[in-house]
Amino acid sequence: MPIDATTTYAADPDRVLAVLTDETFLREVAQALEAQVQEVSSAKDGSDTRTTTRLSAPTTGIPPVFARFVGKTVPVSQVTTWTPDGDGGWRGSLDLRAEIMGREARVTCDRRLVPAPGGGTRATVTGDAKVDAPFIGKQAEAAVRDLVSQVVLRREHEVLERRLA
Repeated sequence: MPIDATTTYAADPDRVLAVLTDETFLREVAQALEAQVQEVSSAKDGSDTRTTTRLSAPTTGIPPVFARFVGKTVPVSQVTTWTPDGDGGWRGSLDLRAEIMGREARVTCDRRLVPAPGGGTRATVTGDAKVDAPFIGKQAEAAVRDLVSQVVLRREHEVLERRLA
């Protein structure tokens, strides 16, 4: 099952984007994930904004069947490019990569921030995971999708809610 998450925020899309692209926020999300930050940056290019986060993420919580193949941490790189969507919202293109024992796990997602009926923002994330691993690739992809949906996006949402309050 692909990654598919939707939530709403009381703030308008511009305010939500301002928080999502703030370097302090990106560091708070990494801290909520118990990851060690190596690099965080946010840069504007005209109306576009690009964020980059490189970190060392803990592997606690991964399914036991994969635990023997990984160490205690994995290097993760995430780049998100946000562009105006033309309807008062924003579209983000997310590319997340992790290397595990010489194999790449990659998550690509489309993020949308659109005005919600009655005010606020409707935020969606849709995407999928690919893991370059013969024999266990499909199982590993399902585990990565679950991790992104159930842990990463949930923790990001919690930090975002606190920052918007």
